[in-house]
Amino acid sequence: MFWLRCIGCLAVTLGHAFYSGYIVFYENTLYHSATYVLYMMMLFGMPVFVFLSEFLLANKYSNTLPKGFMKKRVKILLLPFLFMNVVYVILYLEIWTIQNFTISLLENVFLGKSSVYFILIIFQFYLLHKFFSKYLDVMSPKLIIPTAFLINFVYLAFFNFNLLEPPNNNFASYFWHIGYRVPFVGWLFYFVLGYYSAKSYHKILSKLSFKWLAVIAFCSFIVIFINNSTFQLQYISQRLDMLLYAGSMIFLIIYFSNRIRNVPKVVVMISNYSFNIYLLNVLFITLFRYIEPPPFFNLLTYSFAVFLLTIFFSILTGYLFNRFKLGPYLVGRVMPFKVESRVGKKGIKKLAM
Repeated sequence: MFWLRCIGCLAVTLGHAFYSGYIVFYENTLYHSATYVLYMMMLFGMPVFVFLSEFLLANKYSNTLPKGFMKKRVKILLLPFLFMNVVYVILYLEIWTIQNFTISLLENVFLGKSSVYFILIIFQFYLLHKFFSKYLDVMSPKLIIPTAFLINFVYLAFFNFNLLEPPNNNFASYFWHIGYRVPFVGWLFYFVLGYYSAKSYHKILSKLSFKWLAVIAFCSFIVIFINNSTFQLQYISQRLDMLLYAGSMIFLIIYFSNRIRNVPKVVVMISNYSFNIYLLNVLFITLFRYIEPPPFFNLLTYSFAVFLLTIFFSILTGYLFNRFKLGPYLVGRVMPFKVESRVGKKGIKKLAM
């Protein structure tokens, strides 16, 4: 799963870098068209993390969660989530009063208004796994996966196409336009897909077809562009047309990663620092906007430069903070996974995870 975590992390960060590039280079040029295509391609990144979180959970804890599981996750996930939300409130708050600070912080923490809202989804998945995995275990994936897809599709369609006008209040307006991304229903398909993929991983591997995965990814990506021009949908991951595209990209990554004999050290490193990068990338990308880009930069070169610098500084910050006892509870824990040096019968190195 090193490849999935690494590529998902890079996709999310590169997407944020492209978005920042649009803010800096707002005049429309030919580079905007190329960046637009690349930006839309990167939107599979967040679904990768949703899929992976349940995949790893189901792989390790089949039908329940061990004692102390939630307490440990509060320490390693919720505390960094709270700290970084404070950081983002400080970064974005325009009018400084105690009331504004408190309201903004509460909105970030409970309504998912910050870029690290994914942690709220993860804890919902923990509860879903705890209470419903025993039922998923005895039910047919041929029934549950299409059902989850349909529920997810209808939920996203309702908000993507604004099928019903929101009530006339600020909370409803926010929820209708962006807040609907927080409830687990908007990610249910990836959760179920991750669960059953973990349960039947080797069987799925034997059935993966590059040809069909590529066709699904390409066709669903075309549908995304058609929907953009026809319905003016938001350029976000929480779209009904992202379900098939992100799902096919997930299995394409799995397909190729299992055909690569050795995992490069840089992939393992980015995978291990992925939580730090996830928490910190928007911070650094925002700070870089205060630096005037060189005159020879364009939207593409600026975005890729910010992307690379953000990855570097996020890893460096994660490394430095993790040298101290409290560091992991502020910017996230660096994962300790390594590629094992055990050699199989045919001399092929096997992975630790």
